[in-house]
Amino acid sequence: MYEVEVKAHLRDRTEVIKKLEDFGCRFGEELHQVDHIFNREGENFPPPLNSPVLRVRKENDRYLFTLKISQSGRQDSLERELEILDGEMMIQILKLLKWQETVLVDKKRIKTKYQDMVIELDEVKELGEFIEIEKIVTNENHEDRQKIQQELCGFLETLGVKKEDLLVNHKYDIMLEEKRKKYLK
Repeated sequence: MYEVEVKAHLRDRTEVIKKLEDFGCRFGEELHQVDHIFNREGENFPPPLNSPVLRVRKENDRYLFTLKISQSGRQDSLERELEILDGEMMIQILKLLKWQETVLVDKKRIKTKYQDMVIELDEVKELGEFIEIEKIVTNENHEDRQKIQQELCGFLETLGVKKEDLLVNHKYDIMLEEKRKKYLK
């Protein structure tokens, strides 16, 4: 399976929520997610395309372990995910295996679905508010997945999100890297 997504800065959360509710969307409970993101020891962050990234996510009281391998871009990834019992132990295991923790992402998220899309509104500590829309697809053709990204961008526009607020060409990863550098000082 492939995760195809688009992300953007969220300027007017209230207006976006209203438009989604007008489409019949209902949001679930707020989730508190803390993501520990790892890449291979010695690799820069963000890592090169086609290089695996591992994530241990604490989501309220449960843990998820995720593998992502970016394909044609950062927002087009091969993804595998499973629930695990002990996230802290998984973090220790990754460190023993010489995977380096690159950045910690602490966010509050609300989610909804519209048609075959998952829509997430995030408030990321120290970075701001974002919207992410994703589809999980089985199509191996990256050109088809790029068309899906364009459709997702079009849907963002119907919600009032401006093109200049899209986070393309690794902008979100660059923001995370700047955050990481602050903590290394």
